[in-house]
Amino acid sequence: MAVRQKELREIVALHRQRYPLMEPADYGKLLYQSEFGPEHMVDSPERVLEQITREWEKQISGPAPAHAVPENPEEIGNRLCRFHLTGGYDLSAAAPLLARLFFLTAKQHRGSAESLKEKLAWLEQYGRRFGLCAPALESWLEEYRRAGCPALHHSAAFREAYAPHYRILREEYAIYFPILYETERRLLASKPVLLAIDGPCGGGKSSLAALLAELFPCRVLHMDDYYLPPERRSPGWERTPCGNMDLERFLQEALLPASRGETIACRPYSCQRGQLAEARVLPAAPLTVVEGSYSQHPLLAPHYDLKIFLYCRPGEQLARLKRREGTGLEAYRQRWIPLEEAYYRTFGIESRCDLRFDNTPYFM
Repeated sequence: MAVRQKELREIVALHRQRYPLMEPADYGKLLYQSEFGPEHMVDSPERVLEQITREWEKQISGPAPAHAVPENPEEIGNRLCRFHLTGGYDLSAAAPLLARLFFLTAKQHRGSAESLKEKLAWLEQYGRRFGLCAPALESWLEEYRRAGCPALHHSAAFREAYAPHYRILREEYAIYFPILYETERRLLASKPVLLAIDGPCGGGKSSLAALLAELFPCRVLHMDDYYLPPERRSPGWERTPCGNMDLERFLQEALLPASRGETIACRPYSCQRGQLAEARVLPAAPLTVVEGSYSQHPLLAPHYDLKIFLYCRPGEQLARLKRREGTGLEAYRQRWIPLEEAYYRTFGIESRCDLRFDNTPYFM
């Protein structure tokens, strides 16, 4: 069976607990959204922005909701989330960003009628086993199937009790929305913008940088390209935070030109060959993203407009590194992780950043 039953059980159980007044149509809508995402709700980017802005403004300016608004993001399965329209954002930046992410999610995500039918069959069995909305669920499913399984609205009871205001987003968009929002806000205020992502190995820095490159006109610089050749490292570098990094070369060749909005001649250092690669020219861009441990060293930190500390909990970090490095895990445990931890302690990196983000709950 193509449908992942464990995921469905967890999602339905979570929503059943969170929204005890859910009716059959609300369970059907949950499964429909997890299958098709928002593709049936999008006509044009301009229309999407208009609708989101109007609804979000009304939500913020209206009376306080009688219920607790769920925390963002709210997982619905199939790598999709509900992103609830809450306060705390400047809508001049947040609304266009959300509209863009919503539109991209609709363009990228595709479901199938066959998979939806499998999910509905699973829901019917689940309902019988656990008395879900009995006996109304089975009769509702029968009628819904006869109608051809169209897109759904929430039930009147759900709307009255919970006043839902949300949009369906791809998981990564919803998870990292606070970071994407801060990036958007700075790009609207000034250009060029320099952004640094620091944090322990295995924390997702490269993946976040790739996401930013997908969503914004930017170039990405990797701290792994700026190691010091072994012959230039000081004695005892293995016990010295940043003792293996050529920070001065990175500052002069990359960071300062980026701060001036200039092209960058990137010359990555290859540990395998023991030499610098041929220069690769990176054209000027409104946003420059620097990802990697040591990117927020005090020599570099003053030049950034936004500093992000991205991390996961130690157990999850080791699990990720084991998947990524295989037999090389022990080198990280013995050398690289202790060096990074000493760097964070010595320079207070985490306390000096603009945003701290723990992505452990989302990718375990």
